[in-house]
Amino acid sequence: MAPDDLLNNVSRRTFLKISAIWTGGAWIVGIPGLSTQNYNVLTREEADIMDLLADCMIPPDDFAGGKEAGVTNFIDQQIGKNGYLTEDRDLYKTCLPALNRTPLEEYKKHFLTLDQDTRIEYLKKIENGFYDRSIAVEIWEPFTPSHFFAKMRDQCMMGFYGSPKHGGNNNYVSYRMIRF
Repeated sequence: MAPDDLLNNVSRRTFLKISAIWTGGAWIVGIPGLSTQNYNVLTREEADIMDLLADCMIPPDDFAGGKEAGVTNFIDQQIGKNGYLTEDRDLYKTCLPALNRTPLEEYKKHFLTLDQDTRIEYLKKIENGFYDRSIAVEIWEPFTPSHFFAKMRDQCMMGFYGSPKHGGNNNYVSYRMIRF
C-alpha cells in the first residue's frame, strides 16, 4: 500500500487517537517552544540562554543538570522584586542578550545555536576575560563579560545547591546527589 493510500484510509477515530497520543506526548516531554513556564523577569529567549548556561555550569549526568534542577527559575525569582538578588536584575537583562550576540563575529552564530563544544570554548574565553577589552564590550556595558560570568556561575551554584523554597534545586536533586 502506498503512503498516500495509508493517509486516505485512516478513520476519524484513529486520527483522533493518534492526535491525542501526540498531544499528550508533547505535553509530557515538553517540546521546546511550547513551554508553559512563566518567568517574572526573564524573557523566553533570556530564559533559553540561561537554561543553556545552567547546563554548561552543571552538566546533566546520572543526576539532573542545571536546567532540570530549575536554576533558571531560581535566577528569575531571585532577581525579581521580592528576591534576594534584585541588584543583579540589570546585570542579567543586559548580559544575557549580549552573551547571545557576542559570538556572531567570531563563530557566525548566536550563543543559542552554537554546538556544545563551541559553547564551552566561548564561555572559557569569557571567564578568562578575552572579551573584556574587545569591540563587543560595548553591548555588555556597564558590565564586563568576565564579571557577568563569575556572578552567573556562583548564582547557578546557589540555585542548584540551595533550598528548593528559593526556586531551584527541583525535587531536591542536589541533596540526593550529595546524599544529604
